[in-house]
Amino acid sequence: MRTPEPQQWGPGGQPAFSAPSDAAPATAEQCPDRMIEDACDDETLLRFKRLAAEPGIVHAFASRPWNLAPHRGPQRELAVERRRRICAVLGVAFDRITSPQQVHGAEILRVEETDIGAGRLGRAGAVPFVDGLITDRPGVPLVLLSADCPLVLAYDPRRPALGIVHASWLGTAAGITARLVERLHAEFGCDAADLRAAIAPCAGPCCYEVGNEVLRIFRTRFAEGDRFFRPAGDRFLLDLWEANQTQLLSAGVRPERIERADICTICSGRFWSHRRDGADAGRSALFAALVQAAPA
Repeated sequence: MRTPEPQQWGPGGQPAFSAPSDAAPATAEQCPDRMIEDACDDETLLRFKRLAAEPGIVHAFASRPWNLAPHRGPQRELAVERRRRICAVLGVAFDRITSPQQVHGAEILRVEETDIGAGRLGRAGAVPFVDGLITDRPGVPLVLLSADCPLVLAYDPRRPALGIVHASWLGTAAGITARLVERLHAEFGCDAADLRAAIAPCAGPCCYEVGNEVLRIFRTRFAEGDRFFRPAGDRFLLDLWEANQTQLLSAGVRPERIERADICTICSGRFWSHRRDGADAGRSALFAALVQAAPA
């Protein structure tokens, strides 16, 4: 597969659909080898098993019952305090949370000093016009929101450096995950072979139905774009898990260093899903931060 050239996409929605009635649910309980569960008050934080063993990074994926979006969804007025609570559990400073605006594009920026804290109180104050952030600064929690879109993390323990991207279908088609690897190399000299990568719970190939217009776009972006789709009546099921893993592999990330949750947010009721629940759905969140390793 050829790596697509970076392209800026404007804000975009996702084609509405109804989840197939025969979709089999997948939950973290069925994936004990992939995700670790940690209690946080009445919330359960998920972590990737191998990534959790890395001493230079902390991370967590949080979803229902907590809504982490201050701008929409149920109990949005509690979202900021819940962000504070997760930061406390991870041992990082809430005031340094830094988030991109998430506009369904493929732009990624390096976090500068003036960016730190942007988006901690919500999307309105986030780093504008971008869907990904990279940093080599310890103690800066990068946070992304999702209610079906893939959230992808890449971490270089040797540099060290960290990046996260919101890979909606538009961002995936524009190559944002491959671009994450490229930007980590360009800004910090990261070798793709050293990266540890993870793809958080998101819409799965069992349920993520799209129209022919999405297939046509993928065909213009990837030499073998058809292989991420399978027919579902007069529509198609898109495999965002495989599409983003393929970008990581094509960019040079080693297969044994890629973790996939393989948990579908649409057919698993424990996660927020815009496709299943509509515009009033809450938002899950991925938190990730570099930390200073303890002296040997």
